[in-house]
Amino acid sequence: GCPLVRDVFELTGDFCRVPKRRCHRHYCWEKLRRAEVDLERVRVWYKLDELFEQERNVRAAMTNRAGLLALMLHQTIQHDPLTTDLRSRR
Repeated sequence: GCPLVRDVFELTGDFCRVPKRRCHRHYCWEKLRRAEVDLERVRVWYKLDELFEQERNVRAAMTNRAGLLALMLHQTIQHDPLTTDLRSRR
């Protein structure tokens, strides 16, 4: 039977015990329940798509950050401790 609800959305755990052919109060409740399930499924897919997009953005941001190779190639190292000015001479 049709699951009974309280305040439109809260399931009570009870079911309508009237045979399906005689119950005019819960007409086509199976179609409505399938529509609710499909809508919930679409919401989950949408949320999953958002999470995949966030993951892609985070991965792209991580690859664009300075890694070890970038630090080694773009860092000035002072080999001579007596030299304080690292600018090239004219």
